[in-house]
Amino acid sequence: MKNKILKTMFLGCGVFALTACSDFLSPESNSLTEDAKVYENPASAELAVNGIYADLCGEVYSQLMTIHQGSGTDVELIDGIGATATAASERGAMNYNATAGGWAKLGSLWEALYGIVLDCNRVIDGINASKTFLEGSDDEKRQLGKFLSEAYTIRAMAYLDLVRVFGDVPFMEHASKSDLSNVNVGKTDRDAILDNMIVNLEWVVENGYLPWVGQVTSEHVNMGYAEALLANIYMTRAGYAIREAGDQAAGQPYSVDAKLAAGYVKADYSDDVYQTLRPSDEARKEYYTKAAAHLKNVIDKGIHRMNPSFKDEWYRINQLQLDQTYYENMFEIPMGFGNAGELGYTVGVRLNDSKKKMNKITDYGYTNSSGKLKTTAVQLYSYAAHDQRRDVTCVNYEIVDIDRSVTTDGGTWTTAETFLSNKPFGLYIGKWDVRKMSDRWRNQNITATAKFGYGINPVRMRYPQVLLWYAECLNELNDGPTAEAKQYLKDVHARAYYGDEGNTELANFNSYIDAISDKDAFLDAICEENKLEFCGEGFRKWDLIRWNKLHQAIWKAKTTYVSWKDKDYFQEKIYWKYTDDTEKKIDDASITWYGTTDVWPGTMSTVKMSKKTAVDNEWLDANGYRSPKGVLYPGQGAEGKGLNGCSYNKGAFGQDPSSLLVDLPSICGGLVGTQMPTASGKCNDTGVTVKNRYLMPIYTNVINSSNGRLYNSYGY
Repeated sequence: MKNKILKTMFLGCGVFALTACSDFLSPESNSLTEDAKVYENPASAELAVNGIYADLCGEVYSQLMTIHQGSGTDVELIDGIGATATAASERGAMNYNATAGGWAKLGSLWEALYGIVLDCNRVIDGINASKTFLEGSDDEKRQLGKFLSEAYTIRAMAYLDLVRVFGDVPFMEHASKSDLSNVNVGKTDRDAILDNMIVNLEWVVENGYLPWVGQVTSEHVNMGYAEALLANIYMTRAGYAIREAGDQAAGQPYSVDAKLAAGYVKADYSDDVYQTLRPSDEARKEYYTKAAAHLKNVIDKGIHRMNPSFKDEWYRINQLQLDQTYYENMFEIPMGFGNAGELGYTVGVRLNDSKKKMNKITDYGYTNSSGKLKTTAVQLYSYAAHDQRRDVTCVNYEIVDIDRSVTTDGGTWTTAETFLSNKPFGLYIGKWDVRKMSDRWRNQNITATAKFGYGINPVRMRYPQVLLWYAECLNELNDGPTAEAKQYLKDVHARAYYGDEGNTELANFNSYIDAISDKDAFLDAICEENKLEFCGEGFRKWDLIRWNKLHQAIWKAKTTYVSWKDKDYFQEKIYWKYTDDTEKKIDDASITWYGTTDVWPGTMSTVKMSKKTAVDNEWLDANGYRSPKGVLYPGQGAEGKGLNGCSYNKGAFGQDPSSLLVDLPSICGGLVGTQMPTASGKCNDTGVTVKNRYLMPIYTNVINSSNGRLYNSYGY
């Protein structure tokens, strides 16, 4: 297996392996060899493009990019903190403690992304050389132009992900030659790669061969996604990136020295050797101008809109329903039920067979392993009290089977939602939720005896990103927010109050945004909205990096946790009600996150929480928190008997010493250091090898097989 990566990356196998990862990918298609005739016929060229979509259905976008690489932010933590934060796996890598030979999945990611690139290159070269494309009928040109545009767009997506994860990487623009003269190559400046992708996508937009969504489903590359991706690459190009050192790239155009000589600007938070740089102010303005124009085109087209209900949007995603009304999801990778898909299984609401009953939960079937990606108590309390995104995103309970035969009223095993013990950095991300999945899923899972593909599509872009990106462009180009920019930000936030638009929280937010005049303050507001809207989806990290705010956001989350704990913001007892007498489903609206009030004492409210430090029988009786059955649930303790809900086993978030003393310093320690944060302390990078090193190393086997052309940088 040692040379498998090179077989894909450097040899470029000339076979398109077509699989049935969606209805439009034919499982019966014959494999196609690299034959010029393939691209003279639109029907056979389409099969080749379908092979690219098949590439996307593997683990690269079902897990490696979507779940793993998107973690390591202020609100998205891999399930490895404390003692496991330095492990030779994703747990160490996504806490920025990676080593070149430690995590084999870095090699898998490299291989998979370059496999996509190579398949795209074959289609691109084949169609560009096709006589039919050059001289055929208008209909033939249109069909082949569409396929060429799809290949250009998917290749741009893959290369963007390659440079996001690895930095400067080999650039392969064409299909591999028979003598391999164009495959065993060294690194190329990431700027040059992105510039090339910009040229390709400008061609796609200008020629207009791609249909808009509605003419095709969101499981196909479409014009809205291609143009918004182009805008995002412009903004990435304008942003900050850590660079190769001068001594490792002497004479190369992508070295730190060469960039500084060309007018690049060094970031405030930067390593002295591997410096974090962005283009000059003049170039940056040009990139933002072009990005804004493309984003405005997408907005003005009026095809993509936000689903008015955030809850309904995520219900549809879990139901495997393509949105053919609002088209909020601009491009989804088509997994295919039963074939592929880690969302809902590896991340999401947990089905936990805590009693070890043959990996089964009575009402739902085969258990999942959804704890790979977690969020935090700080994220939960960052939402205003009535922001509907909170309960969709942050879940501090799991679904288990409870043996009620030991309770006062007798009974048998039954499925119930039960709160987790106190883990301030271990909340599940609830956007992928077995309770929202279809009867088809449940019927399959009830009988399943092993893991199967849930089929939930990874969404590569949602329309709210377009609105926030455009607001950012206007803010940048006008040296402060315009009224239009403010309105787009307010539109994204308002959706969180669907059906409750008169809420004073929303009015306060709008007033807060209206009062902002400073460019940096408005970008901070966009950054905060990004956090509330996209937590868990694998998008936030890349925006934070180009803003040079990744380290800042992580450190702020740590110090905020300490500050809120010191101020006793976290409730010592949490109570809830069930939705009915079966006591199976928790009523989210009844959870006493804020004590006896329902208002979070944030910057826009003077109301202070009324904390429940002990069982208050009078208050519990008056507010319906008593159980008609008098059931004592596991972990409640004697004082909880008779409650329709329970307290945390160890008090408020943060009362568990290990959470504060062991877990907190380890979070993203390779990026921001392992020092104990204080409420107002500054990051001093204790234990950090290279400052701001968010990039991953190239896996050792890849380097060993490159005949000396590849090497690791950035202190790896």
